[in-house]
Amino acid sequence: MLAAAVALSSAPLAVRAAEASCDCQQSVGTCSASIAVKPVEATTLGSYASELRFTSSAPACSKVNYYVDGTPYFNVLVSGNTGADTIWGPKQISRANITEISCQVCRQVAMTPVPVEKKPENAELKPTLFDGQWAGAGSNSFGSAQRWTLNFATTAAGKAAITGTMEGNFPTVPISASGTVSGSTLSWLDQQTTCSAKLLTDVSLAFECHGQGSVQMVMRRQ
Repeated sequence: MLAAAVALSSAPLAVRAAEASCDCQQSVGTCSASIAVKPVEATTLGSYASELRFTSSAPACSKVNYYVDGTPYFNVLVSGNTGADTIWGPKQISRANITEISCQVCRQVAMTPVPVEKKPENAELKPTLFDGQWAGAGSNSFGSAQRWTLNFATTAAGKAAITGTMEGNFPTVPISASGTVSGSTLSWLDQQTTCSAKLLTDVSLAFECHGQGSVQMVMRRQ
């Protein structure tokens, strides 16, 4: 999960491969959505936690927009019509703190594998510009600070293994996934989270993940 808030945060999802993603830059319709709030036990002294449960009338690719105490946030329900996220803050969040809920249906995008050319078994596998360790820090769609450290390694033509960690004001989350390389972009998916890394130079890339919340940052080669 990537969503959190200014003075609110969330715990992320581990990474696994999926088959579709959502392009919320392109809206194909509207939907109706509801948000339920359930207080949960906080583990950090002086902070409170609440679980948000989202339900949409659309079967998939719903972008739920809402305000928490007047600040705008959103979550994307990629592979179903329900989802959940945990937010943290200095005060308890209740349903009364959430207003102006709206919902749009994003265009579904199929992730098609890049054809892999057959090569002799003893052919040397050439690394790509992605290979190596990258690190970056930024805030997610709720304003919660996160630091990502990712290692990319070519496993086959057009394929790469992604490992690393995500750190924030929650327990460190290990990352392990398989990705597809298309030109200067490496993409991978996990449950309700779609991630991509686009090379800017040979030492920097634009990284983003969208799912139950979003995060964007520039990562640099270590």
